[in-house]
Amino acid sequence: MLLLTGFSLGCLAIIFLIIARDFGHISVARVFLALLTAAGAFLLNNVIDPQWKWLTSDIMTMLPAIFWLLCQLAFARRPRLISIWAVLALYSFITPAIFRPFGASSELAGYLHLWGWKLPTYAEYVVILHGMWVVIANWSDDLIASRRRLRGALLGLVGVSALWVTGTLNTGYGSVLFLPVVVSVVTLIVANLLLKGRTGVLLGLSIPAAIVNESIDAATESAEPAVAVEAKRAEFDVSALKLHEVMAQGFYRTEKLTLRMLSQKIDLPEYKTRALINQTLAYRNFNDYINQLRIAEAGERLIAEPETPILNIALDVGYRTLSSFNRAFKEIFEQSPTAYRQSKSHDPLLPADESNSK
Repeated sequence: MLLLTGFSLGCLAIIFLIIARDFGHISVARVFLALLTAAGAFLLNNVIDPQWKWLTSDIMTMLPAIFWLLCQLAFARRPRLISIWAVLALYSFITPAIFRPFGASSELAGYLHLWGWKLPTYAEYVVILHGMWVVIANWSDDLIASRRRLRGALLGLVGVSALWVTGTLNTGYGSVLFLPVVVSVVTLIVANLLLKGRTGVLLGLSIPAAIVNESIDAATESAEPAVAVEAKRAEFDVSALKLHEVMAQGFYRTEKLTLRMLSQKIDLPEYKTRALINQTLAYRNFNDYINQLRIAEAGERLIAEPETPILNIALDVGYRTLSSFNRAFKEIFEQSPTAYRQSKSHDPLLPADESNSK
């Protein structure tokens, strides 16, 4: 038992350090680190000093909610972090943590059993199943088949394991002694999946603006090969080079730009244009590609033109509304346009221009 627990903790620690080192700046990676922490608390719960069991119990109870959040950030096109599902996710671990100190011997034992233990247990199952549904419902959004399969396998495996562990702990069915074995095997499989293509499977889905700019410049000047999702080098063909030339001239600023309009511009069938964007350039979909280009320019202008209203910049790069611009900007830079401008400014007295960023 101790040997299996130690082995599992070692695997978790290695994956944790690698992800924290390489992808710690990405939101989905941070959530995955939290998932690993919850799994570690589960393993420690059976071997730790009894006086600390309250801490490991509270942390491992967060596992279903963390899994749900991971599914939202990794698969949902627009993560719904404020919803009834989010409330259930919070309820599933906050309520037991609050009621745990009262214990079963309290005069409120019957009330606590229902609201503090039984209902949160059902909530755990619901949020895990909803997380798995998010993976299924958004399956086709990522048009890169290899990455879609790996991501689905990874999250599906974690989801099934979370259901198994939660069910075993809550119902008593099944041997608790085998749970460290399950965690060990799942940890090894997850590590293998991540190592197959960490930057394109679950982590690193958003390509930084600097890389976008470099890819445009490189394609326009010398047609250097792009990094494909399967880590294989492939030379840009004539269509790929033409695509980058068109985008370098600012075609991505076109309002209401569609895939059909782009395919007509570069004289390439729609399905081939889609494949070019997804498989050669490794973008998740057409909107992701356009947003990356638009936000890259917007980020540069926010710094270079501190007096230009944010709304003007948003309209110039192709967005019809400020809200859609702000949403796309936050997805890529993980902060508002105003916060980004202030963080990059050398002048501490630069006006916040809050009226244009909300």
